Amino acid sequence: MTVNGGNAIVKTNDPAQTGAGKTTYRKSALAGQPLLGFETRYGEVQRKAAEVKAKRKTGGKDREAIDPDSDAARFRQEAIELRLAVRDRLENGYVLPFGQNIAGRWRRAFVEEGLRSEDNPILKLFVTLVPKGGRARASNDKATLDVQSRSKLLTLDYPYIELNKEFLGAIRIDCDGVFASPEALLLALEELVREGKIPCLPHIIVGDLFDNGTYHRPHFIFLLPPGTAVWKSDDKRCRRDIVRMFLGVSNGLIKALLPLGADPAAPATTMRMKNPLSPLWHTLTPNRHTMPTLSDYAQWVDTGASREALARQAAAVQSGMGLKASNVAFNTLRERGTALLIQWHFAADARMKGSRAALADHLHVALESYARTMELEDVRLSYVIGKVADRLAMDFDPSKLQGGKNRQRLLHVVEGMKSVRDRQRAGARFSQDIRRERSLEKLVAVYSAMLERSETLSPERLASRAGVSRSTAYRHFAACQQICASGCIDKKVGIAPCDDNPAPRQGETANGESAWGNTNLEALHGQEHGGCDSDAPEAEDDDFRLIEEQETWIAVQEGRISGRQMHPNVSDASDIIFDAHPHLAVTETADSAMLEKGRSLALA
Repeated sequence: MTVNGGNAIVKTNDPAQTGAGKTTYRKSALAGQPLLGFETRYGEVQRKAAEVKAKRKTGGKDREAIDPDSDAARFRQEAIELRLAVRDRLENGYVLPFGQNIAGRWRRAFVEEGLRSEDNPILKLFVTLVPKGGRARASNDKATLDVQSRSKLLTLDYPYIELNKEFLGAIRIDCDGVFASPEALLLALEELVREGKIPCLPHIIVGDLFDNGTYHRPHFIFLLPPGTAVWKSDDKRCRRDIVRMFLGVSNGLIKALLPLGADPAAPATTMRMKNPLSPLWHTLTPNRHTMPTLSDYAQWVDTGASREALARQAAAVQSGMGLKASNVAFNTLRERGTALLIQWHFAADARMKGSRAALADHLHVALESYARTMELEDVRLSYVIGKVADRLAMDFDPSKLQGGKNRQRLLHVVEGMKSVRDRQRAGARFSQDIRRERSLEKLVAVYSAMLERSETLSPERLASRAGVSRSTAYRHFAACQQICASGCIDKKVGIAPCDDNPAPRQGETANGESAWGNTNLEALHGQEHGGCDSDAPEAEDDDFRLIEEQETWIAVQEGRISGRQMHPNVSDASDIIFDAHPHLAVTETADSAMLEKGRSLALA
């Protein structure tokens, strides 16, 4: 006999027994109730849910006890605390219980009820650009962003936030300006819109509103329409041309907003910005209706603007020094900053281990010290130093330290030139002037050294010692004589000053230049006599000679005679021009150069 399923049904298999092969029941009462009823899937779910609810009511006595030190217990407690924090934020608003130093300045305790995005469609669109909870990075300091909470609602209370970096749906423009009020800023932006500089107002303006009403360093955020975000990824399917257009539009907006203090040093694709949903900032949404696409922006702004040129123009605008003075200072400080980066990098300096913002601060301090040693203590220079430091720090790449190019260094020379040929010509002239200046400096240094050693002077010897061509030495030989004449006595060629402090003669400057140009110093000082002579011509003869030379010069200027008919002591205008060193401005003609060549050869 086999018993199936307990004590309910018994089946007899032994043929010797009575009723073999028939099924009998131990409990005869079950024979009349074979089917108890039906249960649907919905009923099954309800039954199981009721069982779970009954267990919860009994205090979970039927469940296995959880170790309070286990990860499961910790996760459970964190989830409870997060849910309570979200509920408290929704019910009581944002509460800063006591004064704290947040986002760069002291904030007093305050309370802001509700959510800023509740009735604002622009801010709701901004929320969709923030990654979900657990992936969104935020911080009280823009330099160090990290995941602060698994709740997106709580993350949106931090002053600095990072949007989705894979799908770029917003264009952020940093602004270094300080405005009298938010309303004054809006008026300035509306003026740019009326002038056609930008297609529309920014969709979001977020800045720091001080107690005195001034509005400091706002961010302008231009949102792209939903569904038109730019995909930026390492995937080979990603279209690089669209990403380049995004960067071009960002540069174009910066160029249009330069008068308001737009900062071109901030990277365009990091998506770090001041959080307009944070109660710590003052937020405006002046544009809720016009939302151009990336192609629309490209038709309004200059997408070919260069970041390097924009940084230099921003330095000129903010310093107020003018483009030429600012760009020259920018070149000098940039070269010094690059040298410092190379030195710090290869010396494993501790200043290289921090963030890019910290590196920019270190560069700013070092460049300020360098400017003081160079006697460049202009207060306006700090704006140029800031732009140089930010630009070098943000573009820092150790692999390119040795081969970096100083681009846009001639911006003040080619500004306003549209033709490539004109820009090339201007650059060639500038380079030629620089080479001429350096050649003259070399020749003057070698000439002075040869005078001190009482060596025989000639253009050939001068060219050999200075490492320049003979034609260059012939061209500048008279200039070297004139420059060194004021402090040296040339025993070989007989140039000597009459006294230590010679007084300028009538019609002559302190550098030996007449009012109409440089005269031949050898003739004026009397080369044949080897210095000052008591038998020199009388003052009347000198006056007649000077008057004759002046009349000859006037005749040349009026075109009555040619330059070749001038007095041999009056020379043509030179091609050597130094604005910063007027004492180097000398003149010579081809005839005087050949005369000097013959004289030097004869003396040699």
